[in-house]
Amino acid sequence: MEKDFNENANTFNPYMNNNMGFDMSDLYKDPMFNPIVQYEQAYSYYKYLCMQMDYKIKCKEYENMCQNSKNNH
Repeated sequence: MEKDFNENANTFNPYMNNNMGFDMSDLYKDPMFNPIVQYEQAYSYYKYLCMQMDYKIKCKEYENMCQNSKNNH
C-alpha cells in the first residue's frame, strides 16, 4: 500500500514551519554565527599580530644597535 504524501500538504511545510517559533535573531545568539563576535575576534587577532611584528622589529633594531656599539668601541 502506497503512502499518500499529499494528505498533509496544506499543514506541513518541510522547509519552513511557522509554528516552530524560530526567530532570525536567535541565530545571532550563537557566537559561531554572530558577525559582530567574528569581527571582534578578527580585530583582536590582527592587533596581536601587529604587536608581534612591532616586537620583532624592535628586537632587530636593538640587535643592530648593540652590534654598532661593539663595532664603534
